[in-house]
Amino acid sequence: MMKMFKFSLQKVLDVRCMIEDAKAIEMKKSQAEIIVNKQALTKTQCEKDSIIAKGKAGSEPGQITLHSLHNRSDYVDQLTSKIIDQGTIVEKSEELAEEKRLSLVEASKHKNAIEKLKEHHEEKFRKKLNQDVSKIENEVAARISSRKTEK
Repeated sequence: MMKMFKFSLQKVLDVRCMIEDAKAIEMKKSQAEIIVNKQALTKTQCEKDSIIAKGKAGSEPGQITLHSLHNRSDYVDQLTSKIIDQGTIVEKSEELAEEKRLSLVEASKHKNAIEKLKEHHEEKFRKKLNQDVSKIENEVAARISSRKTEK
């Protein structure tokens, strides 16, 4: 009966694979968050540009009151503040995504180290198994040869 290869650190490798998968999911979530935050920033910027464009288009004398101009100015200021805040949020989410990417890279390195160790052990096992098979084959050949010489 032929021996099967059993890696003594298989459970460690399995855990490292799970950790890597979890970190990959975290990274994907943070990338999705970046996209959502950038879309919100773009939406706010477009809204501000639209308000400014409406103000320029309707700037004929007598159409705009001082009160509406003041309200529009306050709204543009609020949008500008919101754009700055959203830009900060985008930067923070990008930094977080980079941290998660680095964490994933580190987890992958740990997993790959265990996988290489497994490959090395498996290769040693196969070499030993091949040597054992060759040894058995040589013994069988020697027995057959000695029986032929006895007859």
